[in-house]
Amino acid sequence: MKRKVILLKIFSLVKYLFFVLFFVMLYACGPKTIFNQNEDVPNPWSYADKISFEYEVQDTSVAYDLLLSINHEIDFSFENLYLNITTVFPDGEKITNPVSFQLSDSQTNWIGDCGSKNCDIEIEMSTKAYYKKIGKYTLIFEQHSRKDSLEGINSLTVKIQEHEE
Repeated sequence: MKRKVILLKIFSLVKYLFFVLFFVMLYACGPKTIFNQNEDVPNPWSYADKISFEYEVQDTSVAYDLLLSINHEIDFSFENLYLNITTVFPDGEKITNPVSFQLSDSQTNWIGDCGSKNCDIEIEMSTKAYYKKIGKYTLIFEQHSRKDSLEGINSLTVKIQEHEE
């Protein structure tokens, strides 16, 4: 009887360890994320409001994917979101690019996952990109729409992960 109880405990422990190992392996199968940060956007978002993300690159031999998630209200007034995106490099050099992000299709249906109040859309800003220098980088997002006070953008999330073939 005592031997049977011990065997049941061992079996239970082995089963538990199997499930833990399975979930660890499942988690490890995806791309390695080096940065993932969400920032709330002021509502309304004026030209003067800057949303910044600072991250560090430690390996220049790896290709990275840069993803931007936009959370907006279901009644957002525009099909596109126009942003000025400034990249600040480790040496202080800055490059600013105007970018238009398509939030709806040609029939004005929202792209992404939408609920009753909000939509989330994940957009690839850059795929298989290599960084030239190790160090701290900053991405600065400024709204660049036709209106100084843009309403309906709730948050931005930047995710940087190692590229997988």
